[in-house]
Amino acid sequence: MTTLDASSTAAAGRLHWGRILSGAFLLELLLFIVLIPIGLRLGMPGAPGATDFTVFFIAVPVGCFLAGCAIAAWMLRTVLSRRALHGALLGVIATLLYLAICAAQPGGVSAVIQGYGLLLFWASQALRIAGCVFGAVLGGRATTANRSI
Repeated sequence: MTTLDASSTAAAGRLHWGRILSGAFLLELLLFIVLIPIGLRLGMPGAPGATDFTVFFIAVPVGCFLAGCAIAAWMLRTVLSRRALHGALLGVIATLLYLAICAAQPGGVSAVIQGYGLLLFWASQALRIAGCVFGAVLGGRATTANRSI
C-alpha cells in the first residue's frame, strides 16, 4: 500500500462530525417546522383547546422516520464508509437534542412523555434513529450507483 493509499483509507474511515452534528440540528429544525403547525392546527398535547390528538400522534412517528431518512441521506451522501454508524450517530444526537428541548419545557421530559404516552414517545425516538440509519445506508447505495455509471 502506498502512502497515498494509506492516507485516503484513513480519511475514508474517519467520522464526519460536522455532517453528523449539522444533520442532527437540521433534522430537529425540520421536525419543528413541519410538526408544530400540524399540532397547532389539528391538535397536540399542550395546545389550547385541543382534544383530539389522532392526526398529531400519527404524524409524529411517521415524520420522525421520514425526516430522519431524508436528512441522513442528504447530509451523509458523500460519506464513503461506516454509513450506518454515521446515520446512527446523527439520529442519537438528534434525539438527545430533542430530549434537551423537552427538558427545558415546564414539567420536563416526564410531562412530554405523559402527553404522548410512554410507548409512542419512545417509539418515535427509535423511529428517528432508524430513519437516520436507513437514510444513510440508502443514500450511500444511490451515491455508489451514480459513481459506477
